[in-house]
Amino acid sequence: MAWHKPFRIPVLGLLMRMFGAFPVNLDVAADASAQREAIEMIRSNRALVIFPEGGRTRTLKLMPFKMGAFRLALTHGVPIVPVTINGAETIWPVGKIFPRTGKLTITYHPPIEVQRLPEEASRSELKERARALARQTHDVVASALDPSSLPESGAGDSLPVETKV
Repeated sequence: MAWHKPFRIPVLGLLMRMFGAFPVNLDVAADASAQREAIEMIRSNRALVIFPEGGRTRTLKLMPFKMGAFRLALTHGVPIVPVTINGAETIWPVGKIFPRTGKLTITYHPPIEVQRLPEEASRSELKERARALARQTHDVVASALDPSSLPESGAGDSLPVETKV
């Protein structure tokens, strides 16, 4: 699942599709086409990659997670494999057309097993469980980051998670 705008670039869009990516329009509240494609991938027992931040950081800090991936995992009872990427911001800075050489470290964390939410669960229960799952995943991703990449938080605050659902 990738931002829809690069798909408009002829060669890049073709390459992205060849590698199995599909567009998601981040300018709308919910992209029904992207949701259908994601659900089809899950039902086909294929891996689905979602960047829960929904974009690239301009502050070099881990951003809040959006809830869509976590609602999807709860609705379909699929595990989440948290991944931490270190060094991407120096290899391909925001606003640059071409990447640079550098060191990139990708950490694959153990899967977080997710129990399928019962069909009779309320929307508020889904929201609450999605927020908790997002916080848990955010904590795991943050555990492999340099402290300078962590978001600022007050004493006793948990890591930020976008609550707009």
